[in-house]
Amino acid sequence: MPELPEIETVRLQLEKVLVGQTNLKFEIRNLKTVHGDLSKIVGKKVVSIERKGKVLLINFGPGLNLGFHFKMTGQLVYVPSAKGQVLSARVVGGHPTEDFVNKMPSKHTRAMFHLSGGTLYFNDQRMFGWVMLNPKFVDKLGPEPFSLNTPKFLKLLKGLKKPIKIAIMDQEIISGVGNIYANDALWEAKINPRRPANTLTAKQYHDLYAGVVRVLREGIKYGGATAADAKYVNLHGLGGHYQDHFRVYDREGEKCKRCKSVIKKFVLGGRGTYYCPKCQKR
Repeated sequence: MPELPEIETVRLQLEKVLVGQTNLKFEIRNLKTVHGDLSKIVGKKVVSIERKGKVLLINFGPGLNLGFHFKMTGQLVYVPSAKGQVLSARVVGGHPTEDFVNKMPSKHTRAMFHLSGGTLYFNDQRMFGWVMLNPKFVDKLGPEPFSLNTPKFLKLLKGLKKPIKIAIMDQEIISGVGNIYANDALWEAKINPRRPANTLTAKQYHDLYAGVVRVLREGIKYGGATAADAKYVNLHGLGGHYQDHFRVYDREGEKCKRCKSVIKKFVLGGRGTYYCPKCQKR
């Protein structure tokens, strides 16, 4: 699932090409994906591109925010000028994928937005993602890591009995951190993912907050992470490169980059959890 760095990458790219454009019309290819009266944004100009946690918001003016949640396999792809331009030159990590060597829209396109300068496609293979006008969902999201500091971070988590990995992935507590960056942040802080949140020391919270911010910033720097299935791509159909810098995520059986022990994997809260049994004993 795309997390904060992946969505922020798309947000930054959208900001460069969409702001000031007018939404001329829209097409819905899957009714279950789209929610709200999108006719309200026809003829409206894009004012700004925002993000709340893992939700991307295109602002068309007061009270008109078009929200996108990518869930597992959502993608936003922008094609300038003519609709359906061939994207054969846009590949993921050097390997072509079906959605980007054929004409847009693809068989996974669920909604299209025809703007004055091009077309924005929302693709979603597994159809868990959504497009929604004025999503109230964002009101339930907790603050983002970048808006916090160590004392605020500690205050949000110190009273929780749940495992620290599950706690920092709870979007109503802290928004934007998913499985990839939670695994790597805990490795940075040398904290066991199973450790109850209310048992961490002040020093560990300091290290964990620093680790969360570090891996998120690095994720943004490298344009997000595109796993082997190549489901996440940026606005131009290209994959990210944070996967080349994973600390422990998706590295089961490989050597720890710090102590050379073998990285282990187990399931916690239904999610694959990676850690170094030597570095992350506590």
